[in-house]
Amino acid sequence: MDAIAQPKVPSAPESVERWYTTATVRNSPRIVVPSSAQGEYVFPRSRQPLSDHPLVVSMGDAVVSFVLTQSAYKYMYEIGLLETRYVIDCALHIINNQIKGASDSEKREALTVVIDEGYHAYVALDFIIQLKALNGVEPIEVPETNGNLDAVRRAFAALPQHMHYDFQLISVCLAEHTLTKDLLSIGREKDATRTFTQVMTDHVSDEGRHANYFARMTRAHWQRLPEATKTAIASLLPGYLDDYLAGDTERAFDRKILGACGFSESQVDRVLEETNARYQEDMNAYITKTKANLVKLLQRTGILEFPAAMAAFAAYDASTGAAATSVLPAA
Repeated sequence: MDAIAQPKVPSAPESVERWYTTATVRNSPRIVVPSSAQGEYVFPRSRQPLSDHPLVVSMGDAVVSFVLTQSAYKYMYEIGLLETRYVIDCALHIINNQIKGASDSEKREALTVVIDEGYHAYVALDFIIQLKALNGVEPIEVPETNGNLDAVRRAFAALPQHMHYDFQLISVCLAEHTLTKDLLSIGREKDATRTFTQVMTDHVSDEGRHANYFARMTRAHWQRLPEATKTAIASLLPGYLDDYLAGDTERAFDRKILGACGFSESQVDRVLEETNARYQEDMNAYITKTKANLVKLLQRTGILEFPAAMAAFAAYDASTGAAATSVLPAA
């Protein structure tokens, strides 16, 4: 009797194999904040100018540590906000056809984004919970929004509702590329506790894959959009980039940290004033570099090949007095 033929197992697409091989949710043990971290700085001092001010330093190591701990809490909470209220939301809209045109394979990959990003939000919150238990320091605030989400809301208000999902995909594409580069950069810092750095490096191993996915989806989706939708979104993009990347010139969170440290109002004003040059320099350098990267991304996705997009960026630069964006294609 002939042997029963075994069914042929189809080979998995590269994206599926890559996720099963590299996704941190499948391959990483829990990141544990060790007891030794109690005496360590949990956020890079180079990212928080307050921590080096002589008045803060004169208050002792516990105050410096408090400042950096609050900065770490804010950073981790904002990761959770980005993932749960923004990226996962967009991926679900792809899966459920609110963002139309995705193939079943593309929807399957969107599900990996949902799983990965939910895990990253979990790791960030787990880090916060462990750190609070270790050092007894409570966050001075738990943010419910951030500059990214606020900028998206303002963009939605300027667009017809039927264009919101189309714009959401583009904005998430921009945000995922920004986050990938931010995580790479902060993960290289040497003056934070190893556990914080581990959270960053684990996260970035997935984010590069997500950024590439959303870039592919954005390029394909842009080509499917009606001319009227393209024109409306293109006219919005230059101002949106500036809104999305705007720094906190009032330094509201830094003011709250210093107040929680027990400084008087005059001392708070002094520290903010004396650290402002470094703060502004770092912020402006970050905005300039990130905006240039995002304009290049808009080129790669084909959005800047659309004449109305080129015209919008040229007109925006002229109206704001900004130098023409060097990476814009010639008209």
